[in-house]
Amino acid sequence: MTQYRPLQSNLTEVPILSLNLDAPVRDLYECAIQRIKAARDLSYSLTCMSIGNTCDRDLQHFASASYLLLQDGRDALDAMQGRFTDRTRSATVS
Repeated sequence: MTQYRPLQSNLTEVPILSLNLDAPVRDLYECAIQRIKAARDLSYSLTCMSIGNTCDRDLQHFASASYLLLQDGRDALDAMQGRFTDRTRSATVS
């Protein structure tokens, strides 16, 4: 298994951003939580905005930023889940 997994939010042909799968689980968790909370805060700000004072591009920017943050957070959670699954398999084999 490779140590780095490209983030699913990469939109380029050659992935630029990657997740270190060997990072400590606590760091993966902190990364995921940071991004999920930032997306939550963006969503909250969006609910506080007056629709009359926004343009379509503003909504697109909020949606794009939220998507990237949530997708990266999910990738980190998936990496954590993989580590827990590997640990469970090792325990049942031993």
